[in-house]
Amino acid sequence: MTLRDQSVVQGLQGGIAGNRFSNIDIQNSTVQGTGGSSFGIRLLEGTLSATSSTLTGGRNGLIVGTDTQASAIIPSTIVLDGTRVEGQGGSAIFVGFNAPNFPTIANITVRNHSTLIGANGTLLEVGPGASANLVVDDSVLKGNVEVASGSSANVTLQNNATLSGNLQNVTSATLNNRANMTGNVIGASTMLIDNASMLTGYLQNVANTTINNQSVMTGNVSGAANSVSALRLDNASTLIGQVNDVANFAIGNQALWQMTASQSVSNLALANGGRVKLGDGQQYFQLDVANLSGSGTFEMGTDFNRGISDLLNVTGSAAGNHQLLVSSTGLDPVSDASIKVVQSVAGTAEYGLVNSKVDAGAFTYKLIKEGNDWYLQPDKEVVSTPTRSVLAIFGTAPTVIYGEMASLNNRMGDLRNNSELTGGWVRSYGNRYSISNNAYGDGYSQNQYGLSMGVDTPIRLADETVLFGVFAGYSKSDLDLKRGSSGEIDSTSIGVYGTWLGESGYYLDTVAKLNHFRNDAKVTMSDGTRTKGDYDNLGASASVEFGKHIDISEDYYAEVFTQWQAASVQGKEYTLDNGLRADADTTRSMLGKVGVTLGRGMTLADGSIVQPHVRAAVVNEFVKNNEVRINDNKFNNDLSGGQFEVGAGVSWTLTGRWQMYAEVDTSKGENVSKDFGMGIGVHYQF
Repeated sequence: MTLRDQSVVQGLQGGIAGNRFSNIDIQNSTVQGTGGSSFGIRLLEGTLSATSSTLTGGRNGLIVGTDTQASAIIPSTIVLDGTRVEGQGGSAIFVGFNAPNFPTIANITVRNHSTLIGANGTLLEVGPGASANLVVDDSVLKGNVEVASGSSANVTLQNNATLSGNLQNVTSATLNNRANMTGNVIGASTMLIDNASMLTGYLQNVANTTINNQSVMTGNVSGAANSVSALRLDNASTLIGQVNDVANFAIGNQALWQMTASQSVSNLALANGGRVKLGDGQQYFQLDVANLSGSGTFEMGTDFNRGISDLLNVTGSAAGNHQLLVSSTGLDPVSDASIKVVQSVAGTAEYGLVNSKVDAGAFTYKLIKEGNDWYLQPDKEVVSTPTRSVLAIFGTAPTVIYGEMASLNNRMGDLRNNSELTGGWVRSYGNRYSISNNAYGDGYSQNQYGLSMGVDTPIRLADETVLFGVFAGYSKSDLDLKRGSSGEIDSTSIGVYGTWLGESGYYLDTVAKLNHFRNDAKVTMSDGTRTKGDYDNLGASASVEFGKHIDISEDYYAEVFTQWQAASVQGKEYTLDNGLRADADTTRSMLGKVGVTLGRGMTLADGSIVQPHVRAAVVNEFVKNNEVRINDNKFNNDLSGGQFEVGAGVSWTLTGRWQMYAEVDTSKGENVSKDFGMGIGVHYQF
């Protein structure tokens, strides 16, 4: 039978009755049973294909059953494509007409935004002696699936299908390929949630459950009564809820079980990064495990001030190697007492801390074993990650200042040699520093890049020519503080400079500068959570270099010099958003340098002048005490010590007015080293 082109079929008892071997094809049509107990279509061991159509019955939209004259059962096949099926007095679909005396089998596919509507809230009702296989593909359904005792139903939601309703007494339920279900599964042999699917609801009396491939379930899981139930979480999937009456629980491949209450589990096996999250930081739970095996991670909340924590309690055998990820805090504990996190009767299991420590205020906790139990113990020898980051930010300002100033100091010789006219210049530079000592930390790296520009003019003083100038600049420094933490310092500056070269070859270079700093810290703590803080402050610095220019021959020259630089950076108090308080005194620096420059001036055939040079110097930082207080614990940001630096550069005077230059340098020091520095610039005389 075929219906096309908006055909309409109506009947008092039912719209269409299809018997054994019938083939019904409906497209863009309406079939309606008008009586109170009527059906839209009744199909007995036949085939139905309905596309873009409506099937309505006074009781059921579709009834599927078995022909009483049949000698062998033939499954009915139904495909609903973009079709609406409505039971105005009962379920949308009923399977089991003439059963249980004549068992019924139905294979039903609901696809392409089809809808099933049952007046009693039931989409599919499977009666006694019947079996149904329901596949819902890319459709949104609301209502329940109910299966009579002794009957069976296999329900599959796939390809973005959505169900709001319960599945009761089904044989199996599958959510696949981003399917979404809001409701409960009450009685099932197997439950599979796969391929980024989602279930919000509980599982009750389910024998075997698998949650796989980035799928998520929010709700409780209860195993089947009188059976050995199993639950498997795998491949980055998540279960948020309680687990009850499950004999074997396996968590593997970065999957996560997030507990919502204290729990008891018989056999728990973890593998390949399987995780268990106990409390939520506000509530603290205990997990009792009869037998623990494998290797995984237990995420635990801890209140260091009250000395309470989530607890893993292994009452039977304990085996494997496991990690504890304990929550961090920016607040200092009020007590030095140890906190129990693992309690075990016996076994060979070993435990360690993720990242080997727990950040707690200014310092950390370590994990120790006493008997068969494991405790968190304060460790005053190791500072926390936020402390290292705060100390780095406070201690970086002098290197920012000197990195900016070096771009001008290195060019003073060229300015002295071209001091007859007013000129302007612009420079771009980049530096990379490695700081090996960070006041109890393990160092960090700093990448700086910036731009500066200025103008200068010659002035006659006491028959001598002195070049005076003003400049302004901007630099950005990115700090790699390790373990996912970072810092950023934006610096703007203005300054003045002057240089004098006497007839005897002696010279004097001076620079004075003011800075405004915008400081940001982003810290990844030991538990992987992020905290941040920022502040603004000011800085002042000055540099004086005195030396002598010596002409070795007609082309070659040498300059011996001593240079002194001083910096002072405003102290500041600020708080990270995890509660850690930082307060720094004024940061001071005094840098002394002694060195020599060797160079040569060469006039090319076109009249331009090229001046390459090399430089070597010994540097020392004299200030040893810059106090920083972290949660009232005192630290000393000591970056003192010696350095040896070398550099090379070249200037090229193209005409009488244009000059270009470039240089590179590096230094090696006890605490501070410059991996490399480079700069390029141009100078124009008006």
